[in-house]
Amino acid sequence: MLNYPIGIAMEDSSGQITAVVNPKLPIPRLWTPPVTSQRQRTSRACVACHQRKTKCDGRKPQCKQCRQLGFSCSYVGSKRERERSELQSVKAKIKSYEDLLQKIVTESSDDPYKIKLIEDLISKHFVVTPDVLRALLAPSSPSDRSVSPPKLGISLERMHVTWSARPRSALQPLCKQPLVRLTAIHHWTSLVDNDTASHLLSLYFAWENPTWQLIDQYSFLRDLERGHGRFCSSLLVTALLFFGCSLSYHFQKITDRREEKILSKKLYDEIQRLWELQKGDVTLPTAQSSIMIGLLCCTFGLDRIGTQYIMHGAKLCLQFNLPGESSYFGDDVDGQNLRCHKLVAWAIYDVQGLASQVYRKVPAWKQPPSVQFSLQEAAALDEEGAWSPYPFASPVWQPFFYTAACARSNLVVIVHKIAQFALKFPDGDFSSDDWRYGYRLYEMLLDWKATLPSQLQLEHNTTPHVICLHQYYHATIASICQVFIANADLSSDDHPDLEGFDPLAIISQALDTMGSLILLFKRYHGWKSLPVVMLHYFCVAGVHSISKLSAQEPKWGDVLEDCVVGLWHMSLGWGRLCTAFLRTIELVLQQSKSDKSLVPPKVLDIFRHLHAGDLWTATDISSLAADYVVHHVPNQDSGSSFKSQGLQSLITSMDSLSVREQAES
Repeated sequence: MLNYPIGIAMEDSSGQITAVVNPKLPIPRLWTPPVTSQRQRTSRACVACHQRKTKCDGRKPQCKQCRQLGFSCSYVGSKRERERSELQSVKAKIKSYEDLLQKIVTESSDDPYKIKLIEDLISKHFVVTPDVLRALLAPSSPSDRSVSPPKLGISLERMHVTWSARPRSALQPLCKQPLVRLTAIHHWTSLVDNDTASHLLSLYFAWENPTWQLIDQYSFLRDLERGHGRFCSSLLVTALLFFGCSLSYHFQKITDRREEKILSKKLYDEIQRLWELQKGDVTLPTAQSSIMIGLLCCTFGLDRIGTQYIMHGAKLCLQFNLPGESSYFGDDVDGQNLRCHKLVAWAIYDVQGLASQVYRKVPAWKQPPSVQFSLQEAAALDEEGAWSPYPFASPVWQPFFYTAACARSNLVVIVHKIAQFALKFPDGDFSSDDWRYGYRLYEMLLDWKATLPSQLQLEHNTTPHVICLHQYYHATIASICQVFIANADLSSDDHPDLEGFDPLAIISQALDTMGSLILLFKRYHGWKSLPVVMLHYFCVAGVHSISKLSAQEPKWGDVLEDCVVGLWHMSLGWGRLCTAFLRTIELVLQQSKSDKSLVPPKVLDIFRHLHAGDLWTATDISSLAADYVVHHVPNQDSGSSFKSQGLQSLITSMDSLSVREQAES
């Protein structure tokens, strides 16, 4: 039986009946009551429902879901408020982790092995999150950590934090780790931690030590980590840290050296205390410390005391025969101690030679060291050497430290001869034999320059220690010429014919070159970290530039500006001598009657600041004890082209004259 859908029968025109299907058949539905109310919807779910992604009725103070499940119910407002809440949650977790790690560090402090492992682990992440990780190692109360961010102090991490805040286009890569990485500074001092010591010693060995390698880095650091005292001592460590503070700065504001000055004061007080305890020790670190203290005293404008310390250190070395075959270094299997012997012996001979040349002092060593690098040894040691301007990671130079030390030692021999020659005068007459001997010393200098290896020529090497080496050469040329200018009658025809030897023309050319080298140093390295010997070169070139100021040669305005700005930057970290040199240049400039329009505005600003901030007072004049010799052109009407005066007498006389002129005007 076929089942058809129910339809309606209709008759067509032929009389046949057809069934038509109804396309819309109504389906009966159950009756439902009308909706009298709708479900309440909420635009803001509570925190618990939001996190669990469940429906929330939004009732307050507790929604239905939280009431049934026994959850704590709370609400946040806008999206920004939710993000703030989430941030607070993350901060709370971080704080709990910090507290936990701080507890681990504290409980492990009595076990050096454990604390070293923890420090090594954390140090790997310093560059990534220095602020957080530094806080973990810095002992402080929980309330302190919650109130203010941790202080990074003097460290590479501080430089990373401030450097990263600068525009990316201006960034130059920083070192990821200090060049020197220490783990045992607590053996020698409690004034700094390993991070600070690593940073400061990295600055010292990158900038100061290469000029004259007074400290053998390998031997010193090896004994520092092992706690041995042959090449390391608490006095020497403290002195080097002081030098490091003078080379340190803050990226955010280079003139902000408050932390460095605070630490420097503590270190200097400690140097004085330790000196009284260790000055009688006949050891290499004590001798090195004595020389370092001498250099510090010279930067304080107390070179009469400073040169005594330098010569005392040199004399101390004579007691264990450092200039010769010394038994102090023992049986050296790997050659490290022998290398240290050669480096340090010539460095000490070098420093006392500079003191003899600049301050007219009798050197403690009458003969140069008998041990010395050959050029072949130096070349082999220099094969894999590299230098970068720490804390920056680039550019990287091949520095040729040992080749430079070898060449410098040959120059130092001539420096000593010239210094001894100069000490004959003015008590003795300048004879024809003196003319010939002085000229022979000048020829020795020319021969030294002619045989200088290509690796040390400025066309190939502009590292700071090489630029300083060339400065030393031209300063020595000026020194030998000054002996003739100060003591011989240059206008007389009685002296021997020395192939057109003209001390006045030669010294002028040498000082011109020193000014050019100042510009070169600024171009490649700036004034952020500067070896202490740059004080001398800034003063010499700065005073000379005043006599060369002219509209036709704008270079000398640049030289004057760079010398004054360089001394200003060094005055932020070093002692009173920087300020005394600035005052000297200012007084010489006043006496020269130069056109003020030729003086760079920065120079005038610094001179104004020198007085406005009471940085130069009558007390500074009276406290100077400096025999430092300044060569200058007194004024345009003077019959003499050059004049030599001790720094103390020059400033005293010129300051009095300046005050008198101001009163008359």
